[in-house]
Amino acid sequence: RVSIYSARRPLLARTHIQGRVYNFLERPTGWKCFVYHFAVFLIVLVCLIFSVLSTIEQYVALATGTLFWMEIVLVVFFGTEYVVRLWSAGCRSKYVGVWGRLRFARKPISIIDLIVVLASMVVLCVGSKGQVFATSAIRGIRFLQILRMLHVDRQGGTWRLLGSVVFIHRQELITTLYIGFLGLIFSSYFVYLAEKDAVNESGQVEFGSYADALWWGVVTVTTIGYGDKVPQTWVGKTIASCFSVFAISFFALPAGILGSGFALKVQQKQRQKHFNRQIPAAASLIQTAWRCYAAENPESSTWNIYVRKPTRSHTLLSPSPKPKKSVMVKKKKFKLDKDNGVSPGEKTLTVPHITCEPVSEKRRPDHFSVDTCDSSVKSPMLLEVSTTHFLRTNSVAEDLDLEGETPLVPITHVSQLREHHRATIKVIRRMQYFVAKKKFQQARKPYDVRDVIEQYSQGHLNLMVRIKELQRRLDQSIGKPSLFISVSEKSKDRGSNTIGARLNRVEDKVAQLDQRLVLITDMLQQLLSLHHGGPPGSRPPSGGGAQVQPCGPTNPELFLPGNALPTYEQLTVPRRGPEEGS
Repeated sequence: RVSIYSARRPLLARTHIQGRVYNFLERPTGWKCFVYHFAVFLIVLVCLIFSVLSTIEQYVALATGTLFWMEIVLVVFFGTEYVVRLWSAGCRSKYVGVWGRLRFARKPISIIDLIVVLASMVVLCVGSKGQVFATSAIRGIRFLQILRMLHVDRQGGTWRLLGSVVFIHRQELITTLYIGFLGLIFSSYFVYLAEKDAVNESGQVEFGSYADALWWGVVTVTTIGYGDKVPQTWVGKTIASCFSVFAISFFALPAGILGSGFALKVQQKQRQKHFNRQIPAAASLIQTAWRCYAAENPESSTWNIYVRKPTRSHTLLSPSPKPKKSVMVKKKKFKLDKDNGVSPGEKTLTVPHITCEPVSEKRRPDHFSVDTCDSSVKSPMLLEVSTTHFLRTNSVAEDLDLEGETPLVPITHVSQLREHHRATIKVIRRMQYFVAKKKFQQARKPYDVRDVIEQYSQGHLNLMVRIKELQRRLDQSIGKPSLFISVSEKSKDRGSNTIGARLNRVEDKVAQLDQRLVLITDMLQQLLSLHHGGPPGSRPPSGGGAQVQPCGPTNPELFLPGNALPTYEQLTVPRRGPEEGS
């Protein structure tokens, strides 16, 4: 990056003054600009009020005399402001020179300002009689004061906003205006046919032509209702009432469309402003994330910003036998800082550089120091060498006192960075990454209640989607309710289709299945005893197979003659309890 301190900074340049004046007049920002332009608006409004008062007979004498002097002041003020605007426009490249000034003067608002100033001067010079205006001059002044109201919005923001809203909703506006116009001409025509021969109380025909009917239609559908033309017959009144309800609704739609368009435009600007606040935070987060990633590469050039080039190190690091020379070096450095516009106590936020202690081959340094660059930095790669001596902490203080302090030598190459240097840089970068991430998360927070509601509704929608997915997976696992619920159970438990109710049904079915298995086991044991020829419920002989103990009471209906098998109805006989058997 090229240093901005390489040359002496001029105090007040001509282009600098032009730029400030141009921004103050043409691109106002801040409370000072607001006060100035609001004061100009009030002056123009007061002058317009006095022009209105000059049309009232009882205020003619007071308003006309005051208006004369106010017009003189305003002509001088607006003429001076026009010249200043024309001069300050030279700060922009497209308005430089004579042709550039003419290009600035061809702007619509500049043309209006020039017309107002020149016309006001002509009216003051020609139409004044002493210290008052003539009647014809007052009419001209009144028109010029109306034109001065356009001076308030020089940037044309209101017109641009209106044009953008109309352009966005042009299709809806064209549709409503077209249908409303059709309703107007049809209603006017039918009312004209019904009322062309009708005579009012004074004996005049109110709808003598189609133009009269169109005037009545415009006054009616725009809800003005002057009442100068009214249908006389019941047929005309019926037609007018039917068409008025239809046409008035369509003529009222453009107001609602424009209102909603303005509201959406304001919301869009707020969203854009909120999004613009996120851009620096996102850029900082991306930068810190990339630096964290680059710090993992030992051969990356990302370490170059922490090293110095030995530019003037030989003059400052060499031991100076003459104290006068070191004093001269300090004075020269102070003078350089002063010339560059940096005060001695001012601190600049720059990339920290790394210094290390010069050591011999037998002793290795056990620490390093990270210092901030001096204020006389010309660029991040051309850093000054710090002449400040730091005290080192060591267990043997006497050795330090005897040996003296040695200046810290800056690192001039990436290869001189040791592991603890790199580890410290990684930690610092990781901390910067977390700070940038927190700031970005704060910038991403919703700024409006509508955004909060929208965020909650979106979260609720995602939750419902997940619940439906869970329901689908549950149906795949345990089956749908229609697969294992009878018609009577459906009619009984029509509203209980929850997960708990379905699990209870599954448990009930498992319990019923267990009872059926127990019953089948009892029947198999009884059949086994009959096969061996014993009485029902007796044990089979010990000679063959395993001995099976009957698990419950026997059912006489199950013992059939021969090799006949029991039927389904006999197998589904409910099991009797012990109390019933006794």
